[in-house]
Amino acid sequence: MPTIIDNTNFRYIKLNEKYIISLSVKFLPSTIFFLDIIKEIPQNLNYDFSIYISKQDPIKVLNSLTYNIGVVSSEISTVNKNQRNIDVLSITKDESSNLRKKIQVENQEIYLISLLFTFYSYDFNQLLKNIFSIKAKFFSKGISVEITNFRHLEFYLSNLPLTLKNIELLNDIYITTDALANIFPFYTTNFIDQDGVLIGYTNENKICMLDIFSPKYENANICIFGSSGSGKSYFTKLFIIRNFFLNRKQIILDIEGEYLNLCNRLFGTSLFYDTYINILEITNNDIKQDSFLDKKIEKVLFFINGFHEIDMKYFRQKLHELYSSFNISNDIMSVAKLEDENIYLEFEIKSSDSFPTLKDLVNYLDDTEQREILIKLIQNELKFFSKKTNIKKDNKLYVLNMSEIVNNSFLVSMIFNYIMTSIYDTKTIIYIDELWKFAYEEKTLEVIFNVYKTIRKRNASIVTITQEITDFYRYKNGIYANTILNNSNFKFLFKSSYSEVKKISDNLSVDYNSILSLKKTETLLLIDKNNVKLKITPNEFERGIVNENDIGNK
Repeated sequence: MPTIIDNTNFRYIKLNEKYIISLSVKFLPSTIFFLDIIKEIPQNLNYDFSIYISKQDPIKVLNSLTYNIGVVSSEISTVNKNQRNIDVLSITKDESSNLRKKIQVENQEIYLISLLFTFYSYDFNQLLKNIFSIKAKFFSKGISVEITNFRHLEFYLSNLPLTLKNIELLNDIYITTDALANIFPFYTTNFIDQDGVLIGYTNENKICMLDIFSPKYENANICIFGSSGSGKSYFTKLFIIRNFFLNRKQIILDIEGEYLNLCNRLFGTSLFYDTYINILEITNNDIKQDSFLDKKIEKVLFFINGFHEIDMKYFRQKLHELYSSFNISNDIMSVAKLEDENIYLEFEIKSSDSFPTLKDLVNYLDDTEQREILIKLIQNELKFFSKKTNIKKDNKLYVLNMSEIVNNSFLVSMIFNYIMTSIYDTKTIIYIDELWKFAYEEKTLEVIFNVYKTIRKRNASIVTITQEITDFYRYKNGIYANTILNNSNFKFLFKSSYSEVKKISDNLSVDYNSILSLKKTETLLLIDKNNVKLKITPNEFERGIVNENDIGNK
């Protein structure tokens, strides 16, 4: 962004030391071709060419044309015999009649179009010289242009460094479908969402900003593919940082401990490292139900029994005895936080230290066999759920260490179930890193499959990151892989091995050479049937957060 914007002269805008002057097209022959315009501009000039198009109601245009033709015909019959006046009116009448014919007879669409050329230079005199030279060349082609007046707000806004608001049409040039095809023979989409995060830069150094939760997109899900060292993890970290500053809730399922440092730098909450969640703790979600303690105990029993079959009746009795020893019952006031024997004016649950743990439950079990089962579970599958909760709650960033959990389909299922029940209309982003490692258990893939079917209803997003898409096609003829691909509106392809590229290109209908040619920190974004190549570049602040020494693409 510039330090200074000088708008004191209505003929140009000055950003720092750079001058900006625009040429607006006032008249365009219907037979002109796009390249006939561009080739008149010297290749060494720094300029942009903007096209603003608005589709019109053909009925309203026809009514207006019919009225104008009638007025012009009347003027021709009453005007004096000045040949110049008659010629001008005749040309106007012929153009209006021809336009009406194309709409009525040829059934063509009608548009209003504005064309704006914007030139940049540090040398004002040289810039003026180039402008007048280009005006003359355009005139020889029948194209009428004039230097814009920046006192008009539309021109001024369209030439600022970053304008995210919609610009009104700058001129009123009617154009039909055929004529539009002549000057605009290609289609491209400029991905700039007003509430989006910066994704990267195109080859033309244009920014790409996406708001994945915008209602204009089919869903907010993302797939990121790329081999080790291609830059996919680096991009993911930048994406996390940028969404963090939009205050969006983010949950990262981390298999290789790659995001712990980022979590600490952003004061996030890490789970399953040296942190614990007490599954016996009563939470705000628990007390929303009647007889909340009974239902809480049933949830705990189901959780424990999922890892090893236990005597449910026996454990139920012992859990009631344990909670009773902590003076906790189905009475909601038994879990209320007190101060000087007075309840807070606003209800608040007791602190985490006020609830029993699974280790406390061990001391209540007098059945040796059942006691041994619980002890082994606490040492292994339930070790992160057996102590008092020591995490920061109500955070916006969570990193879950999945290295010891990924192969336990039941525990993965419970984690996803908890995540999905805790997010409603919160614009939450869930990241599954190294997704291919989840593919060793079909039950785990089925869990992810079910998340994809419900994630959109929660106004949330799931981001899958992997280097081995082939593994997803091992089960049920690739139904899981196809579900992930088809339900991900945004796909970021990084440099990959030939075998993976071939698989990706076959399933996404993209030329595999365009993926193989990618360099480190370059990605191919697939969105709404469009492909755009982007360069991923961090700013100095982001570079300070991400430890580049840990990344293979510094």
